[in-house]
Amino acid sequence: MTPDVTVVVCTRDRPRELERCLDALAGQQYARFDILVVDNGSGDSVAESCRARGAACIREPHPGLTHARNLGARAARGEIVAYLDDDAIAEPGWLAALVRAFAEPRVAAVAGHTRYMKARGDSLDMTGEDAHHEGRVRERRIVDRATPDWFTLACFGGIGDGNTMAFRRAVLTSAVRFDERIGRGRLIDGGDEHVAFMSLIADGYGVAHAPDAVVRHPAPATASLQRAKRARDLRSSLTYLLFLVDQFPPYRREIVRFLGCAVLKRVRGAGSGASRPRMPAGDIVAAITAAWRLYWRARREWRAPALASAPGAVTPRVVTLR
Repeated sequence: MTPDVTVVVCTRDRPRELERCLDALAGQQYARFDILVVDNGSGDSVAESCRARGAACIREPHPGLTHARNLGARAARGEIVAYLDDDAIAEPGWLAALVRAFAEPRVAAVAGHTRYMKARGDSLDMTGEDAHHEGRVRERRIVDRATPDWFTLACFGGIGDGNTMAFRRAVLTSAVRFDERIGRGRLIDGGDEHVAFMSLIADGYGVAHAPDAVVRHPAPATASLQRAKRARDLRSSLTYLLFLVDQFPPYRREIVRFLGCAVLKRVRGAGSGASRPRMPAGDIVAAITAAWRLYWRARREWRAPALASAPGAVTPRVVTLR
């Protein structure tokens, strides 16, 4: 039987991009789905845009993408909960491709493929041209605890990213949820979807990659914007790396080995980043320094007694490795 799906779109201050996202969802080649927009504190009113496009809208006042994602899962009606970024455009076959991957009973989550497109100027409007770092499409696969290097595959994007993903709702609301200490809007502003994938695999589930579940996502086109994004991404990646090393001691050796291989690959000029200009040394030093400061600020925030007892405080770690 074809499962019902709730597509959750979390948004904040992107009215034009949200409308484009919702308009594209109207063309999905899948009949049994509804759309739920989670407004994470937009200055504008998104409710009218949602009503005009047949989408439900709820509000999560506590800032942070993980808060919005968790609320969306709790409010969803479908057996499957699919997530789509508000600045992404889903290809017509996106949702059907995600759902097909759940035909395997052990699969609890699925990640699709993000096709990065050059943006126009400094906007989020996409051109028809692939971004310079648009890399190879990953193979279709299911990752579970029997998969070599499953921990680093899940934690470092080897399965997929949060731009296009879906979960069985029963699992997402019981066995795992997004760790609200991390993710966009938090000091550690990424990696929450990867930690969720890793948590599911640790609990005995499988997580699949579906390369035909494609969404288009804007990427900066100008050299200055690309440089700024690379610096932000490096800072975010290093902060997230510190989080993993600190929070999951049994896997420190795997994390260090993965990092060493990544650095060696970059030094040898292998991979999709070989054609990019080298990042200035000053940007690298600034990113490393900022990452250390951000991570220790985040740790103090989690442990502050006043914050821990305050309404809307960040939740404790949700991952249990067995």
